[in-house]
Amino acid sequence: HDLFLLSSASRVVVIGGATPARLSRGRRAFSVIQARVSTKPVGRASVISMSSRVALPAASAAFAVGSLFDSAVGGAIAAVLGGVVATLAERLWSKRHLSSLELTHSDAPGNAALLNACPHFSKQYDAVDALRNKHACTIVVSLFRSDLKITYQREVLRMPDGGHVTLDWPIDEIETATGDATGDETDEGINRSAAQATDSSSAPTETNDEFVAETIRQLQFGNDDDTVGAVGAFTSQPPTRSEPHLGSAGPDGVPGKIGVCGGGGVDGCGSGGGGCDLGDRDKFASMTGPHRRSIPDQGATVLRKRLAAHWRTLPDDAPVLVLMSGIAGGSHDKYLKHFLNRARRMGYRCVAFNCRGTANSPLTTPQFYSASFTGDIRNVVDELHTRWPSSKLFAVGWSLGANILTNFLGEEGGECKLHGAVAMCNPFDLNKCDDALNGGGFFGTVYSRAMATNMRSLFQPHEHLFAGLSQYDCELVAAAKSVRDFDEAVTRVTFGFPSVDTYYAESSSRHIIQHVKRPLLVVQAKDDPIAVRSSVPRDAIRNMTATGANTILVETEHGGHLGWSAGCEAPFGAPWPDIGAMQFLEAVRKGTHLEGSRGAGEAAAVREVEAPAPAR
Repeated sequence: HDLFLLSSASRVVVIGGATPARLSRGRRAFSVIQARVSTKPVGRASVISMSSRVALPAASAAFAVGSLFDSAVGGAIAAVLGGVVATLAERLWSKRHLSSLELTHSDAPGNAALLNACPHFSKQYDAVDALRNKHACTIVVSLFRSDLKITYQREVLRMPDGGHVTLDWPIDEIETATGDATGDETDEGINRSAAQATDSSSAPTETNDEFVAETIRQLQFGNDDDTVGAVGAFTSQPPTRSEPHLGSAGPDGVPGKIGVCGGGGVDGCGSGGGGCDLGDRDKFASMTGPHRRSIPDQGATVLRKRLAAHWRTLPDDAPVLVLMSGIAGGSHDKYLKHFLNRARRMGYRCVAFNCRGTANSPLTTPQFYSASFTGDIRNVVDELHTRWPSSKLFAVGWSLGANILTNFLGEEGGECKLHGAVAMCNPFDLNKCDDALNGGGFFGTVYSRAMATNMRSLFQPHEHLFAGLSQYDCELVAAAKSVRDFDEAVTRVTFGFPSVDTYYAESSSRHIIQHVKRPLLVVQAKDDPIAVRSSVPRDAIRNMTATGANTILVETEHGGHLGWSAGCEAPFGAPWPDIGAMQFLEAVRKGTHLEGSRGAGEAAAVREVEAPAPAR
């Protein structure tokens, strides 16, 4: 919040400098604040810390405590108890502790412009004082953060090795909110909406039974020439179209593998295309059952049709955002859903990426996922780029997902098809984070056992797939009581590492971050009990001076692991970094990092050079 000090005394009155319009947002209007300010000299500068008490209106305070429960119970509590709840909420949540952010970045061209485009990171971090303890912020916020209701349509993608990951597409109506999703009412945003989208379907009119049968077969099994011969399928080609089709060399068995079901534009399966309208729909509609000896491909006739209708609600060039959750997480994670909802309001085409076996995804091969394995996210990014070649692609990762994302960015370098990314609570050095858990006393044990329990529960339904693997011991998996135990029993075995320490060392993204050549925002909490402060590669980030190496590190004094109970939605709304992360993605989408350091002509030339090659 914009604050104005009215006195330089130790006890001052602070008045919110926000406009009345902003004060009314989010049902949590802040009035007058009393604060105690202290200063600490640090070199030539002074660090200001402030303990403040925010007076919440009764309705807002009741809502804050009501959010501890489901909507019905919370609403009843707010309505019946009234002032009592308001008083309790005021005491619990209104007292804030202000602290300055620590920003780390190099002098690479464009970094200053990106930061200027993120006003959220120019403000102080106003932690809810009652949740300032790192363990309270990690555990309590995780339990009670509001869980947005989002309806997904799942898409299963077959990877080249035979394994599967899933993409969960939000298909319900976007939850509206007052003001801009970036937190800045003057920001123009993307200004894309369903009303602007064009439905320029041009499904092929020429079709025959052989073509339809071959289309379905390729949707199921892919377009591998060897496979075609092996299964004796039809080899007829799709009818000639008015424009070249947009096929994909990525995962098989999914929209995008072959021309009739992949890509954007009028010829593809993107938002404006008719490529998902496979052949004679009336024929499939008549196959109502009951089915005994055979069944129609419901994936082709129902799922893809539904997805195509969803994709067409946005223009083909709408930015695409991939969201990657933490260890054993997925599309159900609360923090992911909050960011997804914010990005959707800004016009992004959002999709939650679930690693193998997570979020009830099928595990069909004896291969789980790991902190260093980037093959699946690479295939997903390739697939999405093929579907919407004119769109800018972005990704956001949390915790282990942030480490995988950073590894991917570093491996791809300047060839990465992503235009920008955000990584939050990244455990950059897995050995140091493991040491912190093992030496973290009671809470370290709690975190490690909780994560190990989640991993075992994901693995248990599929344990028979792994029988017979070299060095695999099912008893070790059952006995795993920590993340390290599970990685010893499963991860390092299936990915071929000689030891857990070697796996952690070679999977740590701190060793590759200097090779990232796409704008990357990193947000960490200094008191994170899992992604510990000592693991963060500040020197490497500070020395990334090459053109295109726009990596910015933002560290908050408090926040725990994925807690960040601060800001206008605290205590149990969206995590504090979300507004700034959205501002960062918007700045990258607009080319701020290019315009901020070059002339318009040169920036346009560089933008053309840095753009991923079009799919062929």
